Amino acid sequence: MATGLLDIENAIGAIGHSASSSPVTLGSLVLTGIEVPDRLQVGGRQMLVVHRLPGGGKIIDALGNDPGRLELRGRFFGPDAQSRAQEIERLRISGEQVSFSAAGLSLQVWIVQFVYTYEAKGALCSYILTLERPAEGEQNGESTTSLSEFLGEDTSSALQGLSDTVSELSTGIFTAAGQVGTIIGQVTPLATMIGAGSAFAGVSNALEVVNGVAQSGSNLANTPSALSGISNSLGIAKAGLNSIIDQCSLNVDNINITNSQSFLAVSGNAALLSAAVDSEGLVGRTQAVLEGAKSI
Repeated sequence: MATGLLDIENAIGAIGHSASSSPVTLGSLVLTGIEVPDRLQVGGRQMLVVHRLPGGGKIIDALGNDPGRLELRGRFFGPDAQSRAQEIERLRISGEQVSFSAAGLSLQVWIVQFVYTYEAKGALCSYILTLERPAEGEQNGESTTSLSEFLGEDTSSALQGLSDTVSELSTGIFTAAGQVGTIIGQVTPLATMIGAGSAFAGVSNALEVVNGVAQSGSNLANTPSALSGISNSLGIAKAGLNSIIDQCSLNVDNINITNSQSFLAVSGNAALLSAAVDSEGLVGRTQAVLEGAKSI
C-alpha cells in the first residue's frame, strides 16, 4: 500500500503530542509517544439464551459476561519501526500469555492477531493488534479454576508420567532385563510389576477414575458423593504407588550390577521408582486439596 505525504505528516506531527500520550505496555514492550495506538476498541457481550414461546413471549437466561477482544491500531515510526513491530510478532508466535496495560486496563492477554504494514522503506510500520481477554473473574485476580479442574490436572499429570515410563519399559529391552531379576537376586521382574493385575494397573485404574470424575466439570465441592468416590480412588492409587516405590527400591538395592542386563534392570527399576515418587507427590497434593474442600 502506497504511503501518502499526509500519512507521513500526521505521523511526524504526532511526535509533538508524545508527552500527553499515556504509555501502553505489552509484555516487556513499552509503547510511548507516537507508538501509542490511535484506537483501542473495548467491549464485550452478555451471553443470553432466548426461549421463544407461543404468542410472542420470551424466557431469557443470562449466562454471564463474555469480554470482547481488544483491538488496537497504531504505528511505529523511525529507524527502529520494523524491529519494534517484529518484537510484537515474536510475542504472537510464542503463543504465551502476556501482560497488557492501557486506558485503565491491566490484564493478562493472548495475542490473537498482529499484522503490520511495511511503509516508507521501513520508516513507518502501521499495525493492527487483536488481543484475547481472560474470563471476568480472572481479570479481577480471582481464580476461576474449579476444584474438578485442579484435581484433573494433577491426576492427568500423574497418570501421564507413569504411562510414559511404563511405555518405555515395555518396549522390550527393559522388560527382558527385568526378567533376569529372578536370577541375579530376590527381586520382582519389571515385566511382572507393569503387567495386567499389577500394582501399576491398579494405580492406573484408580487415577483414571479420579480423572474422569474431575474432568466432568461439576463443582465437586458441592457433591459429597463425588468427593467420597475420589477419596477412595486416591487411597487405592496412593497405596499402589507406595507398593511400587517399596518394590523398586528393594530391587535397586538387591540387584548386583555385573553385566549389561543387570545394569538395564537397575535402570528400569530406577525409572519406575522416579515416576512413582513424582506421581505419589501429585496424589498427595490432590488429597490435601480434597480434604480442604471437605472442611468447607
